[in-house]
Amino acid sequence: MVNETSAFRMGSRFLAALIGAVLAIAVGIATTPSAHALPPIVEPAPPADPFYDRPADLASLQPGEIVRTRATSIRSLQIMPLNVDAWQLAYRTTGMNGEPDLSVTTVMVPRGTKPTKLLSYQAAADSTLRICQSSYATTKGGPVDLAAKEGPLTFGMPAAELLFAGLGLQEGWAVAMPDHGGGENRFLTPRQPGWAVLDGIRAVENFSRLGMNAKTPVTLWGYSGGAIASSWTIEEHPTYAPELNIRGAAFGAPERDLEASLKAVNTSLLAGLIPLALSALGKDSEEFRAALDKVLTPEGRARVNETRRHCMPQNVVANLWFDYNRMLTKPVDEVLRIPVIAKTIRERGVSGRVPTVPAYVYNGITEEVAPISGTDKLVNSYCKGGASVTYRREEFPPNPVPQLMTTHGTVVVTGAGGAFNWLKQRMDSTGPASSGCDIRNVFSSGLEPAAIGTFGQAIGTILASLVGAPIGAGPR
Repeated sequence: MVNETSAFRMGSRFLAALIGAVLAIAVGIATTPSAHALPPIVEPAPPADPFYDRPADLASLQPGEIVRTRATSIRSLQIMPLNVDAWQLAYRTTGMNGEPDLSVTTVMVPRGTKPTKLLSYQAAADSTLRICQSSYATTKGGPVDLAAKEGPLTFGMPAAELLFAGLGLQEGWAVAMPDHGGGENRFLTPRQPGWAVLDGIRAVENFSRLGMNAKTPVTLWGYSGGAIASSWTIEEHPTYAPELNIRGAAFGAPERDLEASLKAVNTSLLAGLIPLALSALGKDSEEFRAALDKVLTPEGRARVNETRRHCMPQNVVANLWFDYNRMLTKPVDEVLRIPVIAKTIRERGVSGRVPTVPAYVYNGITEEVAPISGTDKLVNSYCKGGASVTYRREEFPPNPVPQLMTTHGTVVVTGAGGAFNWLKQRMDSTGPASSGCDIRNVFSSGLEPAAIGTFGQAIGTILASLVGAPIGAGPR
């Protein structure tokens, strides 16, 4: 017969065992991936290159401090060598969550010179892969192969945008093209691209070979994805790097209203930017990716995930006339109301922060990627805060058939002349910019006499590249 003490001990042991079993099951549930857990997306590994490796003491370095440097050669469109002196600088910057990060900027100068002015050109890398960023696309990679079916396409927009960046070289300036996606190669991330650009400028000014410093006049330029980075840069400048002498920033088609962009670009010629953008947001936020995964069809999920393997041109060509209505299991307005999706998109919108750097903004009125309503919101936010803004709303082209034409792909060229002429004025200015906002509708700023001259400079850069002539004989 079991006495009361033994019974109590047996009961206690049973209860303890039961509690232990319950806890073990609970811990197992918490630590074991559920049946609905998303499989990891494995991006193709970048080519082995220790230049991009983070040093063990990265956290001890100051933002903008150089980790390592190397001389390099530049190829426009990955075909035509540019006859310039060029280096790549790996530098310490800040990641999206405030952690130490390492990024790379590619700096070019006319042969044998030490320029006294710096243009930071933010290219539209629009990708989550290193091979699509400026440091790789301007120096390495193979020929354009839009028909590639396997593996990543090694051609990105930075190689093409050297034609615009080269305008700064023709003026005798130094031109830097930072990897504003940072060491994690992010896209559409808030704030972080601004930090990467600002630290890239600091790195160039820390590069003793050029002899620059914090007093060096600096301007910024970018279009589309490069405009997003440039807009974040001037918003972060007053608090993150106020010592930098940034004279002005010109940017076109900044997609700072992602909901408006999503709806405007759908079924258009450039609708392939939609799955690309969604996958980039998913890289930033696993919660966003999980919520989106629940409302995507199997085909939609496959298309979104596949964009993590390629550069922007290939993703756009592979998804011409993409229609999210066929890829979602719910109406898009319902999807956009899902809390984590709404929050993620909102974080990338108009921040309300007012830049102290004068800005020149240009946007097509019939724009299908960066709808004019979104850019109006951004400019109005700056103007209400007292910023100095010159805003040109381009009426050309009218684009009656977005499925066959692209305002976005036209204004990148037609708006460049006006933007660069404004940058030259700001670079040469010794006083403050005019206060207030100058907002106008124009048929095309590219038809102004000074802008036409700028196109002539661009053609000169191309011709010089073809014959291997030095780039940049203008004032330093």
